[in-house]
Amino acid sequence: MSLVSSKSKKVFLSLDSKIEVDSKVDIILSPEFYWVRIFDIPVKSITQARHVLPTLFEDILENVRELSFQVIKLEENKYLCFAYINKKIYEHIKKSGVNLSLVNAVYFAQNECNGIEQFIVNDKSYVYTPDGILVKVPNAIATNAVNLDEKIDSIELSSNKIDIKLYNNVLTSKQIYSIIAVFLIISAINFYKLFDYKNEIKQLDEKIEKTRKSSNLPSSSLQTNSILKKYKKNVSFEAKKREAISYLLSNKKNRLKSFELENNILTLKYANANKNQVERFISLKYKIESSRVNALELNIKVKL
Repeated sequence: MSLVSSKSKKVFLSLDSKIEVDSKVDIILSPEFYWVRIFDIPVKSITQARHVLPTLFEDILENVRELSFQVIKLEENKYLCFAYINKKIYEHIKKSGVNLSLVNAVYFAQNECNGIEQFIVNDKSYVYTPDGILVKVPNAIATNAVNLDEKIDSIELSSNKIDIKLYNNVLTSKQIYSIIAVFLIISAINFYKLFDYKNEIKQLDEKIEKTRKSSNLPSSSLQTNSILKKYKKNVSFEAKKREAISYLLSNKKNRLKSFELENNILTLKYANANKNQVERFISLKYKIESSRVNALELNIKVKL
């Protein structure tokens, strides 16, 4: 299928489409390539809504780990939510025959064809359901379908481009971002440890010298070792706290919102977390004193 326009060409991609173009194209994806639902989510922002999507789509799909998600806010607490497999779309675009370097942008037909109630393209029919979801149907059902090839050039594309990588990546973009985040956290922790250790050693030397002078202590190795033993115990406990914090931050599946330490009890707060996953992860190394969920926030107390 080859379509001509004054700017980028617009093409509709279904599972068996063949595209013959030699200039830039905007690809509109058939519903065959994604899942779409309208969810009522009691959060204020798209970012917050995106965090809970894997849990919501678990009721519809078996494996959500390989999915990417996109969210459009319709109104207060109501979101149009998309789930798709980046690799599947990449492979079908490549299979269609279009040069990937010519792809300008990729869009969901759900958003771009909403001005056409029924249409047929590539001998396949699509209609919008009463709740506004675009679905593929048998041709006999779409009795008033228009030919999309005749209308596609007049479609004004929205700003809702799909966040998709047009290359065959072994890792998903979400996994790449998670790995980068973990490396940044580890680097920050190591830098903090180095700076903190140097500061503690300096303070320790100053305290020893001050104790000697104020208490008029003799400079014997026995007394010096006694003082060092006391402060080394404090340093050891501080190292234990940092080790615990470093371990807890390494859980890339659930985002740690904040933490507080009082005596030897560490209070953790997670936003939109999977309670069972978090508890299993923490229990591998530490004892959980208590665990409760307040709204979308998970609160856990851990004994060091």
